[in-house]
Amino acid sequence: MESSSESDTFDRTRGLRSRGRNASSRSRRDSHRTGPDAPAISEKINTLASTLQDTNRNLNKVDRMLGQYREHTDDQAEAMATLRDNLEESIAQLQNQRLHSSSGVRSASASTLHTSDLEAGYGSEGQRFYPTSPLKDYGRSESSGEGGARRRSRSATVRFRDSSLPDGDVHVLHQSFRDLRSDQLRLGDDMDREILRRNRSDIDTRRALENLSEHLTTSQRQDSVSSRVEKRLQEIEREMRSERQSVSDRRPEQRGIMSDELREALRRQEARDLETEEAVKNKLLRSESEKTKMEAELERARRQLDQSEGGRGALLQQVEEMRVQLLRTEKERMDLQREISQLTTQPRATRMDREERGADRSSELEREVQELRAQLSRTSVLSEVDDLRRTLELKDRERTQLCNQVEVLSSDLARREQQQLRMLEQLKEIQGRSEACATERARALLRAEEAEARLQDSSTRREELKTRAQEAVRQWRAKCKRMERDMEEMRGQAQLDTEKAKQACKERELSQAQLKAFSQQTEGVRRELAEVLGRLARSEEEVLRKDVELSETRARHLGLEQEVREASIALEEEAQRQSVLQVRLREENQSLEERAEAVARRSQRDQEELHSLQAAMKELTSARAQLTTRLSEEAALRTELQRSGVEGAVRLAAAQELRASLGQQLELEREVHQRELASLRATVQNGRTKQDRDIQETLRLCMKERNEMEHHLKEIKADAASDKELVRALRVKLDRMKTECDRMTEELSEGEEQCSHLRRKYQLLKQELDDKVKCMVQGEERRRGSEEATLATLEDRLSRLDTEQESILSSVAEEIDAACRALFKDSQDKLKAISLNPGLQKDPHRWLAETKTKLRWLCEEVSVHEARERKLRRQVQQDREQLKGLRQSRDSERQALLQRLDQQEKLLHSISTEKKELLEKTRRKENEMRSLQDRILDLEMSTRLAVDHLESVPEKLCLLDNFKDLEDDRLDATTQSIRLTALSSSIRDPSSLLTSSMLTDPTSPHKHLASPDCTLDYSRSLNRRASPAVNGAHPHSISDHRNSNT
Repeated sequence: MESSSESDTFDRTRGLRSRGRNASSRSRRDSHRTGPDAPAISEKINTLASTLQDTNRNLNKVDRMLGQYREHTDDQAEAMATLRDNLEESIAQLQNQRLHSSSGVRSASASTLHTSDLEAGYGSEGQRFYPTSPLKDYGRSESSGEGGARRRSRSATVRFRDSSLPDGDVHVLHQSFRDLRSDQLRLGDDMDREILRRNRSDIDTRRALENLSEHLTTSQRQDSVSSRVEKRLQEIEREMRSERQSVSDRRPEQRGIMSDELREALRRQEARDLETEEAVKNKLLRSESEKTKMEAELERARRQLDQSEGGRGALLQQVEEMRVQLLRTEKERMDLQREISQLTTQPRATRMDREERGADRSSELEREVQELRAQLSRTSVLSEVDDLRRTLELKDRERTQLCNQVEVLSSDLARREQQQLRMLEQLKEIQGRSEACATERARALLRAEEAEARLQDSSTRREELKTRAQEAVRQWRAKCKRMERDMEEMRGQAQLDTEKAKQACKERELSQAQLKAFSQQTEGVRRELAEVLGRLARSEEEVLRKDVELSETRARHLGLEQEVREASIALEEEAQRQSVLQVRLREENQSLEERAEAVARRSQRDQEELHSLQAAMKELTSARAQLTTRLSEEAALRTELQRSGVEGAVRLAAAQELRASLGQQLELEREVHQRELASLRATVQNGRTKQDRDIQETLRLCMKERNEMEHHLKEIKADAASDKELVRALRVKLDRMKTECDRMTEELSEGEEQCSHLRRKYQLLKQELDDKVKCMVQGEERRRGSEEATLATLEDRLSRLDTEQESILSSVAEEIDAACRALFKDSQDKLKAISLNPGLQKDPHRWLAETKTKLRWLCEEVSVHEARERKLRRQVQQDREQLKGLRQSRDSERQALLQRLDQQEKLLHSISTEKKELLEKTRRKENEMRSLQDRILDLEMSTRLAVDHLESVPEKLCLLDNFKDLEDDRLDATTQSIRLTALSSSIRDPSSLLTSSMLTDPTSPHKHLASPDCTLDYSRSLNRRASPAVNGAHPHSISDHRNSNT
């Protein structure tokens, strides 16, 4: 490529040198031919030769710079390939180390090397990356004071303690997660630095190319050189674009590979966590099944004892069992309070305590059975009556406790209703924000489309201006050729004038030799005629100059007319384009209206979902009303129980039977509840998988849209640079046009001055001719008187004088006719009609009349010329006005272009501010959703603990019913959370479009938001949202549980 470019430049230099030599030799020949009359042409040729030499030099410099730039780009490509290979090898090594050596994770994370460490310098404290485990300090306290990395707060994440795994495995998992995060951040920083470096190099090359193009545009004045340079620059731009496209195609592929690898690692870790959680759940289910079996065996033993012993013993046994159960409930309440306080700190200890308590319960039950058998023989009737009274008092207390619990539950329901109302308000706000985002997105699309239309208009105008510039250069060349032809004609006319002047001199000498003998009157006439002839010759020369100037003005006028026609054609084309743009805008408006209808449909769907939520709220209120009815029924039952206190023995037997039947029902309901829990878990897992798929699809779409927006913004920037170059060229052209107009005005002023000077000369000549005619008439009268006196003496002289006079008059008439013919070549018919007859030379009066008519004819022709000059002046004034109008239109177009550029800059600034605001809003929403998820998880834990506790106490049926209602409320809350996630995903789509436009600016602080690590955080937050629970109030749940136990 370099050799071909050098050969081309050598051929160009040779051709241009030969052309310069030929031009210089031609100019010398022309100067020898024409003499001192053509210095301007030689100067023009010299300037052209110098400009051609300058363009030669500039082209050589451009070729050299292009070769250097290609070498530089090749070196950069090789360096990038080596860097990519090194990065891939280092990533593969890190992955192998982490997969094979799980114990040495900390050392590996602390000792890994990255490209960022190599770039910033080894051992620098500002660029040091520490491991991110929260268990050890690693000297983080020292670096925090010196500006080190900030430690992440523990409250930002939700962690579940796994009892099956030991402490070391948990720490290893945490360490692996943090190391992956730090590696991801490092890789993102490396990629950002490489992108910044590439962008800077592109900007530098663009600036160099712009400087070269400006230098070439100033030095280029011929079509051939300008076309070659333009073709060369276009080829360079094409190569640059192809290289940029290849680099931009490679970047997203690398990022996609890295993101896929990180996602696979996270999926593996999540699968491991799910397996551990399932193992723990299986263990818990086994322990619960064993517990239920022990309780079933104890109940069977009790039934056998009841069947063996009689009615009295059964009653005593039941009363004592009720006492023991009440004592157990009180002990269990205290134990549960302790367990709830210790759950957050020591989950393992609580489980061990539960197992020990289960063993203690079994031992206590055996002891109680033995004690009951021993006490059967000791009890009496009085103790039975006292026991009955005590049992009644305990039942009253239990009823009061139940009433208190019902009140607490009602307060909880009210709180939940308030929370649901708040959630509805938040949903309404989210809908409003989504609508605002949709409108903003539509506005951004409209602005982008307008910018594209403006860029297309600017490109078309640029092409039109190029064509106009070429046509103007051609016209100037044609004008130069015409000027050369006019100069040659002027030289020929000058030679003819010199020949006529020589002939006139010869004739004058002959006439002077013949008229020496005449009198003083004839001598005066001769002198006057000689002066008239000189003035006529001068007037002829001036008229010829005027003709030349008139031809020049006509040519200029024709050029101006052509320019005006071209301007009118351009205006018509612009009007047609505007009509086409209006049609496009109408079509775009129709498409936008369709989009608005789609948005309205979405809003209607959201409103329908809100109506469904309101229906759920109504159902909850109906459930609350049912609870109130149950409370009233329980109050009535309490009164009935007070009445039936006397008949306690009979009712206790019936209560035993009811208790057995209710125990069976509870077991059945427990099994149904476990099945429902399994189905709910399966649905939750399915929802998680679906959400993961949706998130992946949205991320892919976001990446595609981001790449498209980056490419579009790059094109817009390139078009803006080309528009700026066009504006500069147009300014230069306007300056040239201004100078040409000033020169034309100066020439017109000079022509007007010359015309005024000629008019004055013509008036003076006319006055002199009138005076001479008067003198001639007077001289003729005197001569007649003298002739009458001296007829006899001067007849011979008169005959001689007549002959001489006739010859003189004929010569004068011929000279006048020649002058008229030279002045007015077009009006030869009138000259023939006015020309002298051959018999008029003898009659002087008639000859004078003929001369007068000729002079009058000359005056009329001069007046006609003056009228023509006036018309030309008017036309010139009209052309000036048209030029002023064209200047004003060009100035207005330039101002409009500048205003459009300012508007585009303002639009970009406003879009960046709107993007920042939307990002802040999305962050707030994510924080709110995380807090809601944390509350949901806490409520789930509290409900599970309460259900376990109530299942251990089979007598509290009312409490179980209430907790079933709570579970229904929880299911409703899970449906609401799923709808919230769907709404958040629908809101996330327009916000993802705006994040791509921020990435175009390499210096923007929000560029890190679209990095793969940020997308992973976002996917994690969405996975957390999918957990099926309502996060109403974590602190309230514990207090409510304590109140229910009291």
